[in-house]
Amino acid sequence: MAEVASPTLLIVAGEASGDLHGANLARALKELEPRTVLLGAGGQRMREAGVELVAETTAHAAVGIVEAFHQFHHYARLYRSLQSTLRRRRPDAVVLIDFPDFNLRFAGRARDHGIPVVYYVSPQIWAWRPGRIRTIRRVVTKMIVILDFEERLYREAGVDATFVGHPLMDALKHVDRDSLRKEFRAGDGTLIGLLPGSRTKQFASLFPTLLKSAELISREIPGTRYVVACARGIDPQRARARREGSPVPFDVVWDRAADVMAASDLLITASGTATLEAALYGTPMIVTYKLNPVTALTLGPLVRLKDYALVNIVAGRRIMPEYYQFQAKPQRIAREAVSILTQGRLGAMRKDLAEVRRKLGPPGASRRAAEVVLQTILKTYRNR
Repeated sequence: MAEVASPTLLIVAGEASGDLHGANLARALKELEPRTVLLGAGGQRMREAGVELVAETTAHAAVGIVEAFHQFHHYARLYRSLQSTLRRRRPDAVVLIDFPDFNLRFAGRARDHGIPVVYYVSPQIWAWRPGRIRTIRRVVTKMIVILDFEERLYREAGVDATFVGHPLMDALKHVDRDSLRKEFRAGDGTLIGLLPGSRTKQFASLFPTLLKSAELISREIPGTRYVVACARGIDPQRARARREGSPVPFDVVWDRAADVMAASDLLITASGTATLEAALYGTPMIVTYKLNPVTALTLGPLVRLKDYALVNIVAGRRIMPEYYQFQAKPQRIAREAVSILTQGRLGAMRKDLAEVRRKLGPPGASRRAAEVVLQTILKTYRNR
């Protein structure tokens, strides 16, 4: 980095998964170029990785039009704060992680300041709102993609893109499954992990459905145990408060989703990055989600996908069952779970998940992404 002796980067992540990817990227950047100054908008993981947070974002993450409307004032303050950072700190590049509705707007402002924009974990234009590619082509200097088919898609649209593999491969924990099952008192019985999501409203919407599903499953498979994984942004007391009077036994853990994924025989999980993380542990799953009804009606016609779960999108076909909106009923979810557990379907599902893991690429995505970021800075400043 001779031309930029001590590069300053501004990393912007808006959700829990982006905070994780931002933290892994920050560590890789520091390893490659220890003098790098890292500023950011994110959460605790990025802070722990050495990023100087100019704004906290993960506590306010929202999905959908109605949900985002309620967070409008927060996003407006965040936008103003980051604009101020551009003026005062003059970063050598801005690295945007997912969070497309906010980040694409902010990308335009960074380019107005003459600052190169690297986008990491790209907007899913292959799923919905493909017209965003025109904005991306105009404001993004370099696109770093984490799904193998995205590189060709973006390059064909005139965007400079590089596939680095999926950063979840870098976050994969090595766990002792037997010890975890002992901790969760599963023994040789059936253990089902319940993952209601990383956002507070998402958790509140899904958790009752998952608990009712568990009750129905236990009627068919007595002795089944359950463990609820609360994400970092979820107060575990929200789940523990439901244990009294619950007809099914369940444990509650906080910030240990990977342990739950590794220990369980089956997961019932909110749609999102968690489905890919579960695939890395080879744990079969049922995927579910509920949007605000207004959001669902508004966005539904814009979505071009038959399958919504990332694990199925990467596989190229539906390998894990999905239940959304009006289909996300405990009776349907429980019926599917009983079928999977009693009809010998687990083996075939694990085999399909192994293929998904292969498609996510080898470990080292965060380091490869960091190399691309630093190369983009060099290239930009050499061309000035």
